[in-house]
Parts: sequence; C-alpha cells; structure tokens
Amino acid sequence: MLKTLLFIALLTFLPSTFAQYNVIFINPGHANTNVTGPFWYEVSQLMRDAAEDFDLNLTIHYANRNHILMKELVADAVKKSPDMLILVDEKSVLSQQLLNLPTFNTPVYFLLNRPTDNELRALKNKGINIAGSVVPDNVQAGHLLAKQLISKAQLPASIYAINGDHTTPAALDRKTGLEAFTAQHAQVNIAAQGVANWSSPQAYRQSLGLLTHHPDIQVIWSANDAMALGAIRALNEKKRRTDVLVGAINWPLRAAAEKIDVCIGGHVTLGALAMINIHAILENPKHDVLHQKMAIFRPHTEETLKFVEQIHSNTLTINFKVFSKAQKTPRVFSIESLLDEASKNAL
Repeated sequence: MLKTLLFIALLTFLPSTFAQYNVIFINPGHANTNVTGPFWYEVSQLMRDAAEDFDLNLTIHYANRNHILMKELVADAVKKSPDMLILVDEKSVLSQQLLNLPTFNTPVYFLLNRPTDNELRALKNKGINIAGSVVPDNVQAGHLLAKQLISKAQLPASIYAINGDHTTPAALDRKTGLEAFTAQHAQVNIAAQGVANWSSPQAYRQSLGLLTHHPDIQVIWSANDAMALGAIRALNEKKRRTDVLVGAINWPLRAAAEKIDVCIGGHVTLGALAMINIHAILENPKHDVLHQKMAIFRPHTEETLKFVEQIHSNTLTINFKVFSKAQKTPRVFSIESLLDEASKNAL
C-alpha cells in the first residue's frame, strides 16, 4: 500500500513526463452540417481521432463562419496559453489580428489557409512563434476538377465557374487552377463566373439568373459541393440538368455525391496531418519550421465514399501513429496510405 501511495505521489509531481499537451483549434466553420456543407465538421472529426492516438488534449471552438466571433475566440485562446494554437487564416483576417494583439508566447500552427510569405515574416518579426503549417495545393484542385469534367464533356465546352469568395487563398488558387486548364485548351472557355460564398442557397439564386442569360453553358465548375448542389437545384427547375455536367471540390456523402457528376477532394484529411506534425513539434521544441503544401486531391470513388461515411459514423479506425516520425519507418501521409490503413483496421 505504501509503495502504491508513493507511486501516485511520484506521478503527481512529474507533470512534464505524464501531462497531456493542450491544443486549441479555432474552426472557422460549424460544428455540424449547414448551408456550406459538412467539410469543417469532418475536419474536426479526423483531428479528434488523431489527437486521441497521440494523447493530445484537443479543444475545438467554432466560429460559425463569423469572422468577428473568430477573432474573439482567438483572443480568448491566446489568454489560455495552450501548448499549440491551430488557426485557419481565411481572408488574412487572423494574421492581421495577431499583429495587433499584445505579445504572447503561444506557438501558432496554420491549417488549410495560411498567411502570405510577407505576413509570415511580419508575424515572425513581431516575435510570434509560428510553429508551421499545412495547406492543400488548391491550384491542383481547380485544375484537376476542370480536367475531370472536360474529359466527360463534348467539345467545344462553355464553363460556368462558381467561386467560393473574393479573397481567401483557397478560393483564389482554385480559380487559378481552372483558368490554367482553360488556357491550355482552345476548345474550352469560361463563359461566366460568380461568387457564392461557399453557400448552397447563394449558388442556387445566382445560377437561376445566370442560366437564363447563358443557355450555352454545358459545364458547371464549383469550388465546393454545397454550391454545386445549389446549382443543380437551379438546373432542375430550368429542366436543364441532363444537359449540363456539374463538378465540385470536396468529398460529399453518398446522397449528395450521387447528384454531382464529378467530385474531387482529400484536403479534409489535412487536419489529421496537422495533429501528427504538432505532436512531433511539441516533442521536439527545437524542430525546423515546416510549411507544407500538399497535392492531396483525388477523385471521389467508392473507396473514398466509404471513408467519408466512416468519418460521419465515427467508425474510422486509422492508427495515425503509423505516420509519426517517431516510428522507425513512418508511412508517407497520402490518400492512398490513409485508405489502406482504414481498410486494414475496418470494424
């Protein structure tokens, strides 16, 4: 009994050895599915799975697409001094806020949208500890979606592009990828473009008007699945659904995926990679700062449909430790390796 009490006391006075790292993630989206789709919910689910594998104490706060609320959540998180703060720098909102906050010691890791190189330098010059970042190659996404759609279309083809917003790097890069593809193909042109703020209702309203004025549209390229579904609703009302191919970036669930002709995705997994990287950073404070850009996008297949269904049913059984640098031979983080691990460990 005495030995047991001494052991418990030893555990109590050795917090650096046994304590969990505290990580806060400010999620810009919603905690559940909404008019912009389930993407941010899925990001959080995968991050929780990875955090559990690495014994990280992950707290997620949702900004509900409200940048004012997001700033408040960031300011509150900084006051709590977590071991790591994960931020999504949409529209450079948070990089400007960090520059205006009093100096703080919490390291910051950027996910999916990071500051520009100039903004990163300004943050570093202010003394803010930028631990690293991981973002998808959104130019690849825009280009790949266009390529997949045109491979199914009759040429020449006119495209209606529904962009996410006017300023977020993800939206701008996806548009750049689309434009790069059309510049390489003389028989493909962008006949019209709109911005629907990632929202299905906005895409529906815009598409109703646009389809009236552009009867020549054969392809709709959409920067996310929610906007694609809004456009499809408009096409159905106009009795034109069978005449127009619709594609989207994101891996939606089966009910939505069956309505869309082409879907590509994979970037939903990068939150899990962030947790893998953050654990390595916290275990090795002298790490080299790594800013990653991942060409992660792949077409939506039966295999990826099952993967998304597992995320939503909370039955995904990937052991994310296999990707850890602490392993002698860590697996390369990729869609192919994730699907392989999910298949091996399926319940």
